[in-house]
Amino acid sequence: MKILLVHNRYRIAGGEDAAMHAEKSMLEEREHDVTLLEADNTEISGALGQLKTGVGAIYSWHGKRRVAVELARFHPDVMHVHNFFPLFSPSIYSAAHGAGVAVVQTLHNYRLVCPNALFLRAGHVCEDCLGVAFPLPGVIHACYRGSRLATAPVAAMLAVHRAMGTWR
Repeated sequence: MKILLVHNRYRIAGGEDAAMHAEKSMLEEREHDVTLLEADNTEISGALGQLKTGVGAIYSWHGKRRVAVELARFHPDVMHVHNFFPLFSPSIYSAAHGAGVAVVQTLHNYRLVCPNALFLRAGHVCEDCLGVAFPLPGVIHACYRGSRLATAPVAAMLAVHRAMGTWR
């Protein structure tokens, strides 16, 4: 089987990175043809880079194009996404859909429904953004990195892709 792994690395490696690399090794040991397409948050620098990343997190044309090119080159049976945030964005799912490639998404956190991805705020369970069209409570409470400005694009990403039906 041909498998395209897609992963956005954070600046500090964690469990998502370890799980993705372990899976890649396991699949290759079982003689699957695996290609890894990665983005790395160390690519983000300066205020302009952060602004571009915030806008791109909502819908990344660049990330979608990178994935579309790799899908056309590799022709995988399945695309397995470990992390799309923030450099790929959920736009990559439409690239897979357009190429007729099945998608598997491993959820390492609650990023698809919660701006801080944890369902926690001030040490308590918080589900204020669950099931709402626009996760405004997350912006009000500055749930992503303690910043309303940083939370706004994450909330917009969730709202846009809920409205588009990107994940169902």
